Amino acid sequence: VVGASGPPPGAPGDSPPAPVFASVSGGLARLAEAGSTAAAASGVEVRTSTTVRAVRRGPDGFQLLLGPAGRTARAESTELAADAVVIATPAAKSAQLLAELAPAAAAELAAVQTASMVIVTLAFDAESPPALPAGSGILVPAVEGLAVKAMTFSSQKWPGVGAEAGVRLMRASLGRAGEEWALQREDGELVATVLAELRTITGTAAPPLDTHVQRWGGALPQYEVGHLSRVARIRASVAEVSGLAVCGAAYDGIGIPACIASAHAAADRIAAGLSPQASP
Repeated sequence: VVGASGPPPGAPGDSPPAPVFASVSGGLARLAEAGSTAAAASGVEVRTSTTVRAVRRGPDGFQLLLGPAGRTARAESTELAADAVVIATPAAKSAQLLAELAPAAAAELAAVQTASMVIVTLAFDAESPPALPAGSGILVPAVEGLAVKAMTFSSQKWPGVGAEAGVRLMRASLGRAGEEWALQREDGELVATVLAELRTITGTAAPPLDTHVQRWGGALPQYEVGHLSRVARIRASVAEVSGLAVCGAAYDGIGIPACIASAHAAADRIAAGLSPQASP
């Protein structure tokens, strides 16, 4: 783990103090890679590019209706038997999958609103980087009237990021609730917007060496007043179905640590239900 202020300290009293932010050395993609590798080493089959179209109760557990990603004929689908199921999809998809198993939970999840976003990453020449303010980044309130809502100075937040490639990286996020229309612009236009607003905010006009645009449709669940009560109702409904659990960003937080904690709780629930002690 690498922190924004350097590696985390060892014994109490060591310096520097524990970082406010932390990440995985080599990038967060290593989380998924390590999980897949560990699962395969344990004899677990990992399937990708496979759509779960429906989840139903089966004779001894559950039946999953599977099909390849994208629109395909129902005739091409296959079924998979499962002792237990953890649904870790976004709220709208989870609502569809829970429609038969836990209709009350499905109705609550269907009511969760989401916001879409775009991440624009800029790579600058490390020999002539843009003059950026000190710190890890900038939050931009909506009252400023700008498209960008946050800028992360990646190479300042995570020392060493981009160094091997001889670049300094920063990224900007665009997209607030109800602004999906603003994200449908072409990549070049979004990059131009970020560069213009970067100049407005910081005064820098350094040209990037390269850019990357990544869209995330419906990625951010919006926690409305009463969200905690809604989550409690969802979990109560799911708890009525033995062998079923839910986790993800729609429940206890959208950050990676919160999602991991949610996954651990779901796994613990499933493991407890499958243990010999749980049998009558």
